Amino acid sequence: MNRNIGVVKSIWSGVSKRLVHYKVTPKNYPKVNIKDVELEKPRYGFRKERPALLSQEITDTLYPSADIKQAYLEAGKPVPIRYRNNSDLIAKRHYENYKEAIATGEAHFRIGENEVYLPKARVVLLKPSAKHTPYQARFLVPRNFNKMDLRDYLWNLYGLRALNVTSQLSPVKLSRTGADYSTYRRPQVKTMTIEMDEPFVWPEHAKEKIDQYTKQAKSQKDAIRKKALGGMQELNESKAFDGLYKRPELVNTFVPKRLKKQGSSIVQDYKKHSESKQDKELLSNYLGL
Repeated sequence: MNRNIGVVKSIWSGVSKRLVHYKVTPKNYPKVNIKDVELEKPRYGFRKERPALLSQEITDTLYPSADIKQAYLEAGKPVPIRYRNNSDLIAKRHYENYKEAIATGEAHFRIGENEVYLPKARVVLLKPSAKHTPYQARFLVPRNFNKMDLRDYLWNLYGLRALNVTSQLSPVKLSRTGADYSTYRRPQVKTMTIEMDEPFVWPEHAKEKIDQYTKQAKSQKDAIRKKALGGMQELNESKAFDGLYKRPELVNTFVPKRLKKQGSSIVQDYKKHSESKQDKELLSNYLGL
């Protein structure tokens, strides 16, 4: 009995070991012809070919959602979720109103009802960056300005149509002072970008103007630096603004004692002479001499 159990145990352990750890040697590899093996199988032909969707057949319209929705309804199929809204109908209506406003020369939007005769907002036209096209313009606006305010502002003052207005708020970073290393934040800057129906190319600056502004900025920097240094640096001659920025000449109040004594006697003699001369003129005028 024990012998049979040992034989079965050895056979089972050998089979399990063969199943798990068995490795085929090269001499036992199956004999296969290399021409019958396809190493790179094609990536097409194994999928089911389906007919084109109804949404792919409509390509010759500016607002396809309405036509695609109608095609699904006529075919008796459920309309996809992306085509169930009326966004294209609203966009088509806005486009027709825009063309009519351009033809009549009126505003293409509803103008604000609050009348402002002296606007206090500062709207500055900025130079476009590399990502902007000639049909886009960028403005620096106050932080309490919204898109409707800018659109009304440009239309009422300049007759400019702002078609698409986007706003950007610059991120503010922490800055440190040089004295006590305290942190503070600078105020945020708000810019708005609009799209126009006509292109605008920013004019190039003349080289003479650039050189003039560069020289003026350097002169201002030198003058401020000389004033901030203090001490003996203030006595040095400054070349800022072509030498026009000179230090004020102080009065020399130091007088030696010997010169002061001589000068006081001269001043007293002059006073006596002038007083006697005035007295003689008064007496001659009184006597009629």
